[in-house]
Amino acid sequence: MRVDLRKRQDAGIELMEIAEIYKQYRPELTDKVALKLAILGNPDLGELYTGCPVRRDALGQVKKFLQGGPFPQ
Repeated sequence: MRVDLRKRQDAGIELMEIAEIYKQYRPELTDKVALKLAILGNPDLGELYTGCPVRRDALGQVKKFLQGGPFPQ
């Protein structure tokens, strides 16, 4: 999959905004973990940003984690 630089940058910016929102729910999250959760929770943006396939079944696990559940496997 080939993504132009502008789309990748835009996806990264949007993912970081989402990561900041996730950190409001779970303040103990590091930037790195929050970004990974944002990628798992938004696979289309994650694929644009990383250039790699992202699993599509993790959104429910991310939501449970943000509500106090265990970290997605």
